Amino acid sequence: MSFSAVAGSLKNQLKDHLDLQSQPILVFGKDGQVGRSLQQLFKEFHLPVVFVGRAECDLADDTAIIQTLNHYQPKIIINASAYTAVDLAETEQAKAFQINATAVELMAKYIATVSKGVLVHYSTDYVFDGQQDAPYREEDKTNPLSVYGKSKLVGEQAIQQVFENSPVSTENVSLNARYYLLRTSWVYGDGKNFIRTMLGLANLREELRVIQDQRGCPTSSDWLAQIATQLIFSNTSSGIYHAVVDGATSWHGLALFAIETARLAGEGILVKSENIIPIPTTAYPLPAPRPQNSRMNNQKLKEALKEMPFSADYPHWEAQVERYVMNYVTEKLKS
Repeated sequence: MSFSAVAGSLKNQLKDHLDLQSQPILVFGKDGQVGRSLQQLFKEFHLPVVFVGRAECDLADDTAIIQTLNHYQPKIIINASAYTAVDLAETEQAKAFQINATAVELMAKYIATVSKGVLVHYSTDYVFDGQQDAPYREEDKTNPLSVYGKSKLVGEQAIQQVFENSPVSTENVSLNARYYLLRTSWVYGDGKNFIRTMLGLANLREELRVIQDQRGCPTSSDWLAQIATQLIFSNTSSGIYHAVVDGATSWHGLALFAIETARLAGEGILVKSENIIPIPTTAYPLPAPRPQNSRMNNQKLKEALKEMPFSADYPHWEAQVERYVMNYVTEKLKS
């Protein structure tokens, strides 16, 4: 479903949220892929939305976060920001935990005291160790391998603890604040990502070597923006939701699919399909370990979406990647 279609189906739901006019939606992480998708989506709505990035609020600074929250006094917070330098986090541990955990806890503490407040926070497949054969369910044991994964897990736990310990009412006012932890994986959108990297290299090299023993679900940032908006304007219960589309592949499978799609769309591709070589993780060592199985079961999210009158058909990763690559190539050819 397109941005316009999603926006149109949601507009009728916004009548119950007119009080947002005095308490805006505050989005952290405006310059990331999900943040940019949220900016595009919210252009369709006549609601007060404030987008902040590092320049407006440094999430490594507690005082800056508190000042930002007190200044805007949001009713809804969408946290699309994160410390995502997975390998650098191994040496910048304090910074990773500050942005991925401490900053998140401050957001949770604020919104938990707001009547009908909502916090949407994006998390990651890296909270799992990837040793399980089946797709991970929300209740499965977490065991992050990397500093990045550990910092994201602590952020998740902080949100849950804050809401569990928060009062349900204050001064005779019912709070009913909610939170949504959206674990996702292999995100791509408007920005630097694996797909764009592969398409760039496909024009420069006659051979590509790509990891084939890590599996996950490529997930569109546009779709993640839509999911957040649908949850915000619903009555869905608080909790963790695995926000990934259907299907799974390897990094090698994703690279091959994206490159062949670009070739069919008219992009000049140098590398031949048979020269996109699958390799094991051990052949491409990195400072931070990655989960080999990043597949996540999305049934809980699907069930929640079925209860919403503005829900779309649940997509498959191939259809979304194909659309993304086709649009990317079309824009590139125009320029």
